[in-house]
Amino acid sequence: MKKQTLFSVAICLITSNIFSQTVILNNTGTPEIQLPDIPGYLTMKCDFHVHTVFSDGVVWPTVRVDEALAEGLDAIAITEHVEWHRVEVIDDNRISYEIARDRAEGSDLVIIPGGEISASPDHFNALFLEDPNDRKLKDTIPARRIAAANAHGGFVFWNHPGWTAKYKNGNTPVTEEFKNLLRDESVQGIEVCNGNGYWEGALKLALEYDLALLGNSDIHGVSYNRFEPGKHRTVTLVFAKEKSAEGIRDALLDKRTAIYQGDHLIGPVEFLKPLFFESLELEATYREGTTIAYVSITNNSDINFYCGNRSPFLFYNSTHFFTIKAHSTTILGVKVNKNLPEFELDLVIHNLVVAPGESLELSLPVIMD
Repeated sequence: MKKQTLFSVAICLITSNIFSQTVILNNTGTPEIQLPDIPGYLTMKCDFHVHTVFSDGVVWPTVRVDEALAEGLDAIAITEHVEWHRVEVIDDNRISYEIARDRAEGSDLVIIPGGEISASPDHFNALFLEDPNDRKLKDTIPARRIAAANAHGGFVFWNHPGWTAKYKNGNTPVTEEFKNLLRDESVQGIEVCNGNGYWEGALKLALEYDLALLGNSDIHGVSYNRFEPGKHRTVTLVFAKEKSAEGIRDALLDKRTAIYQGDHLIGPVEFLKPLFFESLELEATYREGTTIAYVSITNNSDINFYCGNRSPFLFYNSTHFFTIKAHSTTILGVKVNKNLPEFELDLVIHNLVVAPGESLELSLPVIMD
């Protein structure tokens, strides 16, 4: 017990010094991730793959809560390796969740219990686990421990499926064993993005087997967002009807998710398209004496939208490729050739990915003032 106390104090002293630093991540003057809600749903920013000192992370669970609040997250899942823990801490997979839950009390951050079931090189996360201490979760046969997770009410997703520690070519495996787990819905989601890793094969599998798309930090150290302005952790966007654990679970089961990694959004058209439109405010007027429409586009989100023009209209002041910058106003001069009361710009948004090798295509309506 004395060893655990000394270890906890050391961690708290280290992290309290780190978190006294102030870093601004974007020009809103806040480190919080700025993304809009979409019609009918809240856009919840979630990290479902988080470690603390209770497995192989380096910070106390309270720090994970403080980081999440500082970064504007709506939910985190504490997912310790269920079969391994540090000798300095109690061998109980519920403790780190309980510490984080108590720290988050009084805030609107949702803390979800879970665990990483990783007794073999193929790792899976199980969220909403009722008993993370069940020895069956430590079985070296993936199907057995996944069955145990499902028996305890877990939502199971496949972690970093292109992990080179297991798959040296970086390709997502497609063995019959894993196909069967996906077919019978023993595994309900897949981590297409893990930290800076992106596996296109995982996205292909997700579309083929109707899996929830997940992107998470798999964070072990102190949140790097404190030290790299303009960056953010990889998160899963959950489109929920309410901000609660139940709302998140309902959305995951209904596959209402997308991924925010770096400067990319990855997900279904039905969610990426409204996210794009809800991020923007448009004003448009013709330059006096001309048929050139000046379209002012204000982007209130954190995402730079990298656009390609596929409409019949050429631009007066830009090439066919342009950026709608985050938290900025972009002005396009569109050579409409007639004083139309309204028109549409057919665009491809290159950094909004809807399938392997495919980006979101849409029509942006422009109504003249």
